[in-house]
Amino acid sequence: MELMWLIWLILAIGFAIIEMANTSFFMIWFSAGAIGALIASLLTSNFIIQFSVFLIISTILLILTHKITKNFITSKPSYKTNIDALKNAQGVVIEEINNSKGTGQVKVQGEIWSALSANDEIIAVNTKIIVFEVKGVKLIVSPDVTLN
Repeated sequence: MELMWLIWLILAIGFAIIEMANTSFFMIWFSAGAIGALIASLLTSNFIIQFSVFLIISTILLILTHKITKNFITSKPSYKTNIDALKNAQGVVIEEINNSKGTGQVKVQGEIWSALSANDEIIAVNTKIIVFEVKGVKLIVSPDVTLN
């Protein structure tokens, strides 16, 4: 068991390689624990102490950094795309919107879009609308009662 430091070194490198392959911020803490166990193996040949150091360091790092890494990984971009700008935008119907016929076009922010009625109602030409959402290349709209 004189070469335990080498086993811990190989484990530390292995965990680091796995972390680089998936960037989950999970395996890196086991790599740090293995480095701690490597240092412990240089001080004592007792495997139970080395393994305990590995577990304690890995567990503490996992617990202390879980919230930080979770927020970092699941963070959403803070900028809006052009599609996001269309939500709640106002426009006007330029071709009658009839979901059953699959017809309908609106003009929103100077652009012409295919449109569907949010409530499956027929919306007449020149009716003011508001955009609820974007599905693919179609806007889901409803008459804007505040403008009509």
